[in-house]
Amino acid sequence: MSQADSRLLSDIARTDDVAGLRRLAPQVPALLVTLVEGGQPTQSVAKTISAVGEAISRRLLELAEQKLGPPPVAYAFVVAGSQARREQIAGSDQDNALVLANDFRRSEHDQYFLALARLVCEPLHDCGYARCPGDIMASNSNWRLSLSEWQNRFRRWIEEPDPQALLRLGIFFDLRHQYGDAELVRQLRKDFLARTRAAPLFQAYLAAAAQGFRPALGWLGRLRFQRDDDGIQYLDLKPHGVQPVVEIARTHTLAMGIDCLNTVERFQALRATGEFDSGEIDGLLTAFDLINALRQSHQVRRIRAGLQPDYRVPGQELSAADRRGLKQAFRVISAAQQALLRRYRAEEFR
Repeated sequence: MSQADSRLLSDIARTDDVAGLRRLAPQVPALLVTLVEGGQPTQSVAKTISAVGEAISRRLLELAEQKLGPPPVAYAFVVAGSQARREQIAGSDQDNALVLANDFRRSEHDQYFLALARLVCEPLHDCGYARCPGDIMASNSNWRLSLSEWQNRFRRWIEEPDPQALLRLGIFFDLRHQYGDAELVRQLRKDFLARTRAAPLFQAYLAAAAQGFRPALGWLGRLRFQRDDDGIQYLDLKPHGVQPVVEIARTHTLAMGIDCLNTVERFQALRATGEFDSGEIDGLLTAFDLINALRQSHQVRRIRAGLQPDYRVPGQELSAADRRGLKQAFRVISAAQQALLRRYRAEEFR
């Protein structure tokens, strides 16, 4: 960890109020620039940016408890998606929830936890972590549940899979403890991983749902660009680059009951089982690294230009070598998606 990010993490931990966190938040994009231009590996960049987001959330929860008093029952604040996988970069939105002890009584205790969630989710938005467009946040009562309620919900998702719901809710299988009682999250993950490993129908539906994120490769192996309102060509490298790789890794590790979250670490764990082709894994890791490098470099350009970082890489930013690399990366991903369908016999569920 560099001196710059160590200092920022220390400043966040010492901040006495939400206003102080808001003042520190603009340092996150600047830190991204420093890391990328300093030649840090893409994984290191993402893990550092994720650590800052985690530190802000933890401090907000500490400040919320100071304001509200001790919680009436034990709880865990959990995150999903890119923050749970420690793959955040600038411009990530928030996906979070609360896992509450089984003595939670909504009529008696939920007022406290709603207030707690609001004291976290709203300041996170102000600090640059946008509200989840799908409202997957602890401030939504659908995502404030007791451990047994969460276990029942995961059981339904696994035993009665819905392909469309899995596209939206797959991120919940990436749940990571961030604050509070870690044992609640450990029990939840242990329970649902035992179920996913023994659920071939769920595995098939998950593999089929993963096809909803396709690499941006068109006819004759050409890059498939989109156009913005000004007619400028771009590649959205989140749904059409990063996400397909994330889905492949998630599907395989859930099917094998492997308790791992980060995409690169998932592939490393899969390789260690000896059940997967090492060359395919190498290809996917190379593709994932290239796509993330292009995304991070694009964000640095936008931050340097005083613009909001996003995931839409204009065609004009891509060199001939970048384009060749992306075509190869997308071919590797497409082949891995087809292998996913075959392994879990999911062709009929597409």
